[in-house]
Amino acid sequence: MIVLESVVLLAILMGLCLAARQYALAWRVATGAIGECRLQLEHCAEKDRDWPTVSILVPVHNEERVLEGCLSAMTALDYPADKLTIVVINDRSTDRSGAIADAFAARDARIKVLHRDRMARPGKAAAIADGTAITSSEILVLFDADYLPPPGLLKELVTPFEDEKVGATMGRVVPANSDANVLTRLLDLERRAGYGVDQTGRALWNLLPQFGGTVGGIRRSALEAVGGWRMGHLAEDTDLTFRLVFGGWRIAYLSHARCHEEVPEEYASRFRQVRRWSYGHNQCLFEHLGSVLRSPQLSFAQKLDGALILIFYLFPACALLSTVVAVPLLAFGIDDTCLGVLWDFFEPLLAIAVLAPYAQIMVAARADGQRHVIRVLPLLFTSASLSVLASVAGLALLARNSLTGLTPEWDKTRRYRAA
Repeated sequence: MIVLESVVLLAILMGLCLAARQYALAWRVATGAIGECRLQLEHCAEKDRDWPTVSILVPVHNEERVLEGCLSAMTALDYPADKLTIVVINDRSTDRSGAIADAFAARDARIKVLHRDRMARPGKAAAIADGTAITSSEILVLFDADYLPPPGLLKELVTPFEDEKVGATMGRVVPANSDANVLTRLLDLERRAGYGVDQTGRALWNLLPQFGGTVGGIRRSALEAVGGWRMGHLAEDTDLTFRLVFGGWRIAYLSHARCHEEVPEEYASRFRQVRRWSYGHNQCLFEHLGSVLRSPQLSFAQKLDGALILIFYLFPACALLSTVVAVPLLAFGIDDTCLGVLWDFFEPLLAIAVLAPYAQIMVAARADGQRHVIRVLPLLFTSASLSVLASVAGLALLARNSLTGLTPEWDKTRRYRAA
């Protein structure tokens, strides 16, 4: 009985800590964070400076539906032509992706195409590592193939590197197809909360902003100092985030450096996406949690934030397990147990905790000046329930592969934009 009660108590405490963090970040943004970020960004954009050489890396695997739009946007970027190289990494595509990239390269000298053959090591990190190897620029900027960067975005992402302590920069991701259906509207709300509140609040409180692996830049010397791109991690961006932090590098988040992406329009595609994130994120949890808690470079607040970031995809499994465990406890009665007493204490707190994601979303919508988007908020439980199941599936898959020695592969998200 003690073990069962401990499992439930652990899940409750994790949930309360995560909810408290969400409320705190929502409060920070609601009290003026967006205005501060805007002033910082305008100051950066107005600077007249000697721009560094930049290599944009675009990993591609069967992206014929979206690649042309992405490369068209790349060629329109406002950046000195003699200091910009765009590297398209065609990772064993079986569609027209390679031909599309070659056609752009024939018309624009800034574009280089790297065709990886079938014998190349699979995985996004491996593809990016190969692309990095054929460039010499000090600043590397990453975009996924479905992204549509506006002309001024590159300068916004590069400007913070003027500070030699900045190892990476991260912009804000905005869904381009948010009006497709109910799911995409819900994912738009999640993106608003995740970037407009969570990332912004962390940056302003000097916590641990994440390098997201796309719409972001990285200093080559920082990348090399922390060991380069590591294979076998499905969340190579989260892994790199913590290695940069341990290496003493700062990650600059730019809330108004926005870029559009596609979000899944089908629940099956969304399930696979979250399952992949859960797999990779939990890899990072088991590898980096101890280092976060022991790091002499991090403040207590940074350690707490880092730990909560790492357990984010573990919590759904703990919550689901605690629910299953609670059934027999309820059947036998818990009023006279330790858990019964604790439940009476925590019940009102849990009622408040479940509203934390809604608070972040409403603050984000208000900060964006688009309060109308919260009309679908009552349906958030549908995408949230799917994410819980996918998170558990990702953790189970990681456990299976760890026991069997199998390795994860690049699970591509389906694209929808017309070619």
